[in-house]
Amino acid sequence: MKEKTNLVRNRCLFSIVIVVIYFLCHRIPLNGIDMNVYDNLSLDLDAILTMAISGAGKKCYVMSLGISPYITASLIVSILFAMRTKEAKMRTSPKAMNYWITGLCFIIALIQSIFYALELTYVNRNLTSIILAVFELMAGASIAQYLLINNKKYGVGGFAPIIVVNMFETLIRTLTKSTFVDLRIPLLISLVMVIIMIFMEMHEKKIPLQRVSVHNVHAEKNYLAIKYNPVGFMALMFGSGIYMIPQLIIGIIHHYHQTATINFLYENLNMSTVFGMRIYIVMMFVFTILLSLLFVNPKDLSEDLLQSGDSIVNVPAGKPTRRYIRKWVLLLSCVSGAIVCGCLILCAYLQFNGIVDPTVAMLPTTFMLLSGFICNIYLEIRAYHDFDSYKPFV
Repeated sequence: MKEKTNLVRNRCLFSIVIVVIYFLCHRIPLNGIDMNVYDNLSLDLDAILTMAISGAGKKCYVMSLGISPYITASLIVSILFAMRTKEAKMRTSPKAMNYWITGLCFIIALIQSIFYALELTYVNRNLTSIILAVFELMAGASIAQYLLINNKKYGVGGFAPIIVVNMFETLIRTLTKSTFVDLRIPLLISLVMVIIMIFMEMHEKKIPLQRVSVHNVHAEKNYLAIKYNPVGFMALMFGSGIYMIPQLIIGIIHHYHQTATINFLYENLNMSTVFGMRIYIVMMFVFTILLSLLFVNPKDLSEDLLQSGDSIVNVPAGKPTRRYIRKWVLLLSCVSGAIVCGCLILCAYLQFNGIVDPTVAMLPTTFMLLSGFICNIYLEIRAYHDFDSYKPFV
């Protein structure tokens, strides 16, 4: 009989060590920065998402970029990979994808480091201090990437534990500085959103399948599962990165050519204004649907069923199966996107109408993200526990 490998315990301990190292490293300040300028922070949606993936909302630490470059590079490569044909996907090795992610991560980190360094407030601003800040930010991003890659190999949750720690730090900072009166409405909304998100993360739509062979390795699983929240919180986490593209374009145009329209967009295309939040929410809804169709690809799923000889009960193989799967993916992604965007709309309404203090208005969004990542960590730990409990027959 196989001895117990303690896989869950070892992986959880490794992730705890990674998180502790990350937490200590991302407290190191950049050289030559006037830290007094970064004492007061506004907690809008952009700040929440930034702190979730970097853990440094003040943007004046060595690890201010956090895991943002690696996650952004991984998302871009994953989207490009999902857009390829099934044959092209089979010809692409994981090693090649890692090379693409690493190269793209370096480029993104360099660009972000330059932009961060130019926007910082220095004690003595000169070219040397800016170049030094760029190198320090790049080094911090490299350390964060190294920790993340090792946690994916030997820990649990991939990048989720680091994001959970960042968000817990944000929550503790917000809750300790707020009164119970300020927190009543946000916490009540947060409780409702956490219940909804846990349900969507832990449940799935099961489409009945008809297997052609009792010897099929999946014969005991006679259904096709699509999670109620098909792409999780990927759209919300990386929407801020997509949102930066029009902001950057408008900023460049505004620098060389100014009109009434360009000036309006330059001042309002951000998450601190009503106009900017409306644009972001619409973009997030569309982005959620597109990502769902890319990562839960109806075409690939229908082709896999056709090649294996299996079929959906009472649905003909081929195009009818593809349309049937696409219908459910669209429906579930629309519901998921509507719930997330509805939470954002409610938080924005509370903030811009002065019903609650702006520093706590986005708490429901924070709790919503946090519950989703904790669910993912739990599911991975449960999978490792089930694997560790298997015993050989011979």
